[in-house]
Amino acid sequence: MAPLVTIGPCQGCGACLLTCPEHAIRPVHGTLTALAHLCTGCGECIEVCPVDAITENGPAAAAARATATAGRTVPWPA
Repeated sequence: MAPLVTIGPCQGCGACLLTCPEHAIRPVHGTLTALAHLCTGCGECIEVCPVDAITENGPAAAAARATATAGRTVPWPA
């Protein structure tokens, strides 16, 4: 089961981590990760991300990401 959001070119500010009402975004192995079993797809993290690093998963979102160059994920905290 995949999380409903994907974290891409993160700057490590932690805004999504602090905003997620389900606490689905956690630091894992030095980067921020959305945990599938907790993510409800509410979109709060997408709205608060200052660099638009978080995208919604789904057929349309996956197709858009397939043509885009993946960003670098920085260690957290930045």
